[in-house]
Amino acid sequence: RQSDDAPDRLEASLDTLIPANPNKPYDMKELILKVVDEADFFEISPDFAKNIICGFGRIEGATVGVVANQPQVLAG
Repeated sequence: RQSDDAPDRLEASLDTLIPANPNKPYDMKELILKVVDEADFFEISPDFAKNIICGFGRIEGATVGVVANQPQVLAG
């Protein structure tokens, strides 16, 4: 599927989203939404194990699977 997002788009907020201090939590879902095409992410079982994010998105039109820790919940 074609995306309206330019593959070379810049997202300046990514420079400050992840804190320098590794003990400080941040929102991994926010990071995912900024990276995938058109901020479209389908999370599988969002109410189960909230410290893990599993789902699907697209990057440059290609479907990708995402498995990530969520540092905001139970320290990831």
